[in-house]
Amino acid sequence: MARHVVREMAARKADLVKIWLDDAGKSLPAKVKPEVYAAVIDEAHKNGLRVAAHIYDLDDAKAIVGAGVDIIAHGVRDKPVDAEFIGMMKARSVWYIATIVLDDSNFVFAEQPPWMREPFFQRALQPAVRTLRDDPAYRERTLAAPATARNRAAVATNKQNLKALHDAGVRIGLGSDSGVGLRIPGVAEHRELALIVEAGLTPMQAITIGTSNAAALLKLDDRGVLAAGKLADLVVLDGDPTADIANTKRIHAVWHRGKKAAGPVETFTP
Repeated sequence: MARHVVREMAARKADLVKIWLDDAGKSLPAKVKPEVYAAVIDEAHKNGLRVAAHIYDLDDAKAIVGAGVDIIAHGVRDKPVDAEFIGMMKARSVWYIATIVLDDSNFVFAEQPPWMREPFFQRALQPAVRTLRDDPAYRERTLAAPATARNRAAVATNKQNLKALHDAGVRIGLGSDSGVGLRIPGVAEHRELALIVEAGLTPMQAITIGTSNAAALLKLDDRGVLAAGKLADLVVLDGDPTADIANTKRIHAVWHRGKKAAGPVETFTP
């Protein structure tokens, strides 16, 4: 059945296949069995497709990298990565996407950090999200939930592992899981950049992960850098993001394929 589904995806011209291996903290009945994900990876590769894997645990990440996966989607969050895993990732040229914002978004809005009052964030909120964010019961419930302690720990471990893998030379791409839960499209990506810097990378390293690395991960060689012959997709800022990653939110204009698509962030509407 797994091979049949992959062949169907290939026939529909899918760009890649993603496996959800994790059991979501045991909230799902089981993890995908090794023989199933091995078949998915093998069939995908036979059809010229790459495979990304949603993981949480280090042991699962090692197992699926050993099975030939191409992309680890969401960071290892149960324990520190070790030399064995780093070696496997480098030897097989596997991409790694930390998605620190995934767990961060489960509690950060209840904390109401100062950046939530900035025009960049305020202009991105849909009415339902604004109502939820301003609800004292939501904030109290979230901060008191047992899951919040687990999410905080996951964020800390994810940051630690991202720094270790980046320093070791593992290929890193950016992902935000935006559109799911409170990963607000347009906001989540900038939050991820900030979290990458909090992990110990420089602003320039974070920007590279979100631009040229992200394009390389997706095999899009027509974008990701400012160069002759590339698509003229530009974000013009009123501040230097290499000095402070928060300046990526000081948007003056957005250009898409050589044409101005939007003005200052204050003109954005959700």
